[in-house]
Amino acid sequence: MIRKIGLSFVVALAIAACDSAPTDAQPAPGSIQTDVSDDRAQSTVSGQSFSATQDFGGYYLPMDDVAIGSIRLDHISVGLDWEFEEFQSGAADAFLPLGLNFDDTSSPTGVGELGNTYYEVQHWLQPSAYNVTDEGLVMSGTHEMLGDFHFEGRWDLEDVRQMQNGYPEHAESALTGTLTVGDVVFEDVVFQGWLGD
Repeated sequence: MIRKIGLSFVVALAIAACDSAPTDAQPAPGSIQTDVSDDRAQSTVSGQSFSATQDFGGYYLPMDDVAIGSIRLDHISVGLDWEFEEFQSGAADAFLPLGLNFDDTSSPTGVGELGNTYYEVQHWLQPSAYNVTDEGLVMSGTHEMLGDFHFEGRWDLEDVRQMQNGYPEHAESALTGTLTVGDVVFEDVVFQGWLGD
């Protein structure tokens, strides 16, 4: 599964806070929410830490639908090590190079400069706390519409290497993790690694 994000991704950051109809906190048909015990173990994360020595920069695309109503996860974006260093050093104009991008599939669509179709309403969820290591990624935060979110995943290092070498077709399980949005839990979501256009 290879999807084109292209230049519209940059535009999406600017419109990520667009208003949209509230969701009903129910997983959409075809999503992969599983029955999860309320007392399941969930790692806590505080502060902002980046200690990875591998290059994990890229887009991670869910192999199955992850959606709540019309709000569907398009990808997780992970920046490069120098981008994390700039952000954590407090450099001027530095941005947090980590987050989850959701599409509102009920919104109008447009066509980007590369011919790709995108949704005009998108939601960019940036964590207030995160930990990126060579083993995995944990992040959590709060979005004004979707509420609290938490993601905990582990890398497949060989798949990540394939992604970095430009072979996304061999990186179909670069990241696997559990995403919680409000009261909805998506367990063992598998993500394909992709460097983008």
